[in-house]
Amino acid sequence: MSVLEEKRACAPRGRVRDAWPVAVVAAAAAALVWCLATLVASVDLTVRTGSGSQPVNVVSVIVTSIVVTLAGAGLLQVLDRRTRRGLAIWTWVALTVLAMSLPGPLAATSPAAGVTLVALHLLVGGVVIVGLRARHPGR
Repeated sequence: MSVLEEKRACAPRGRVRDAWPVAVVAAAAAALVWCLATLVASVDLTVRTGSGSQPVNVVSVIVTSIVVTLAGAGLLQVLDRRTRRGLAIWTWVALTVLAMSLPGPLAATSPAAGVTLVALHLLVGGVVIVGLRARHPGR
């Protein structure tokens, strides 16, 4: 075993469970924006679907934020185990996924709903990327 392989084998590894604080912050921030938009600004967060329209409720916002964070943490863990540049590769993948998610809010039924959904995507994506990078043990 080379010195580099030994260092990688002994280096602390991030775990998906270490991502829970990031998931909680992402979900809480998204829920806050959802509440401000729907309850204070009276934005009707509804998106068009194939058969009609569907409201975006706070439960879906919270669950999606948590799932996205844990999926990102899982991918980061896999990349860390398989490559030497796991964090750098993961960051580019995460930024690409975030950029590809932005056209999704075009299905909103109003401009205000679209802007709110874009804000939610950017907020959760930003929290996940910054949060998981900050908690990464090899940073």
